[in-house]
Amino acid sequence: MAYDLMHGAQFAKSYVNEYLKNDIPVRLVSYRNGWDLNDGSLPDIELFLVHEPIALDHWPTIITVALSTGSFEQIGMVSGHPEFRVGYSMRTYVWVRTEGSEETTMMRDQLTTVVRAALLDRPCLRATDPRSTWQAQIDQDTMREEFSDLTLLKGDRVMAGSYIAYELTINEIVAREKLGIVDEEGISIGVKNVGIGEDIAVTATTSYTTTGGYSE
Repeated sequence: MAYDLMHGAQFAKSYVNEYLKNDIPVRLVSYRNGWDLNDGSLPDIELFLVHEPIALDHWPTIITVALSTGSFEQIGMVSGHPEFRVGYSMRTYVWVRTEGSEETTMMRDQLTTVVRAALLDRPCLRATDPRSTWQAQIDQDTMREEFSDLTLLKGDRVMAGSYIAYELTINEIVAREKLGIVDEEGISIGVKNVGIGEDIAVTATTSYTTTGGYSE
């Protein structure tokens, strides 16, 4: 991906998604050991997505989406290009399905906690940035969690979900096209020495103007 272009919402959610794909499997091992659980109670994530699918068929699934942008603050210039701090309102969903309402509730709540821990781990989140230019950061003061009702499926299977809402800020650059600049001397006109009755020859220096045209 180009470093001198604005990234947009597609980059914001992909950034978080790639981070979670790499972080969550390792973090799950630590939480299974800490909570004395097996991979049946705290399973590996089957699918990570950056869009909301029409139907869910992998369990558990984590989905990260960008809902809106909330702020654009110019923070400086980079090689002649304006740099902005852009804030995105994000949500990361956790969807689970298993047998039994209690088991489903516990699985959802515990996986949500693991995802919360990953999102709050600022050093690990920033380590995903290969050049440390994006300065990705989640504002912990904006984080909140919501939990769905349980949905009874065929048999004893139950589905439940949750989401964590937060604001993600990233540095982005507006790439500017190079514009023509009139030099300090501007346009010079010269008149040659002529004799009586001779025509006067005028010469002009052509310069490219800042508005994109030429002057003579």
